[in-house]
Amino acid sequence: MTLLKLSNVCQRYPVGGTTFFGKPTQLLHAVKNVSLTIDEAETVAVVGESGCGKSTLGKMVSLLELPKDGSIEIAGVDPSSLSISELKALRKKLGLVFQDPYSALNPRMPISQLVGEPLEVYGIGNKEQREAKVIECLEAVGLSADALDRYPHEFSGGQRQRICIARALVLDPELIVADEPLSALDVSVQSQILNLFTKLKAARNLSFFFISHDMAVVDYLADKVVVMYLGQVVESAPREAFFENPAHPYSQALLNAVPEVGTGRRKKGLALQGDVPSPINPPEGCPFNPRCSKATERCRTEKPTLSSLAEQKSHAVSCHFPEVAVKEEKLEAELEAAI
Repeated sequence: MTLLKLSNVCQRYPVGGTTFFGKPTQLLHAVKNVSLTIDEAETVAVVGESGCGKSTLGKMVSLLELPKDGSIEIAGVDPSSLSISELKALRKKLGLVFQDPYSALNPRMPISQLVGEPLEVYGIGNKEQREAKVIECLEAVGLSADALDRYPHEFSGGQRQRICIARALVLDPELIVADEPLSALDVSVQSQILNLFTKLKAARNLSFFFISHDMAVVDYLADKVVVMYLGQVVESAPREAFFENPAHPYSQALLNAVPEVGTGRRKKGLALQGDVPSPINPPEGCPFNPRCSKATERCRTEKPTLSSLAEQKSHAVSCHFPEVAVKEEKLEAELEAAI
């Protein structure tokens, strides 16, 4: 069953001044025509450089913002047609885990109140029932009832993120939106939180919308990978297909930027060139063409569409020459194996 469906969603923000008639002089297109689905118990990871639109997309998925164009459906329900009370009820299906566990928790509130606040907002249960639910969620993330009367400053970064996860679980959501939930943690703690996500997914049949820039984390956790560049999806594929044969030059460059285990050296292959263009004045044609070593005149004038590869229908790429890219990757692998 499809839990989340995005259809050509767009988000733009006014920047700079306004005209005499009050219209913005410029618009920043943060997300452009993004479509994706998340099924029950599926983890979709969205990757890309900073400023590519990942967090903006996450805000729309979590209903913190509604898209300017396109549509969102959560469990078959379009939130744009709901009243405030109906939208509040729909939000119960969503749990949010933010990037920084230090700023995500109010330092003046004890853990019992921090985790139990969503229950109070929705008027669920009495005091004893709410406390029992909070304890249940704390134990689910590896903490005990001893944490109830303590404050955030008494916990480490990893423990604070566990508290944030417990708060996200307290309303029994179906989808967890996690925006870079590991980036503020020590490497030694990241693996513990990753294992916790895996355990919770299996135990509670959860789906995840997981935003990350760490390709190793994505490889471990994701079922499907969505690559964004300049607010657009340039590749979407099942995890195994993506890591074995990335078809877009940008995806290949992202994976090649990951150092090889044991050597610390970057992998051979395509490397990213230059800086990300301005989303206010994006380039003509393919948005990646100014940084792509394979770009041709067609790439500079004609914008590619997101289309399925002939070899695998579930693997879609927005590139004029995706099959060539895949073949070259395979050829390089064969040559290295021969050597």
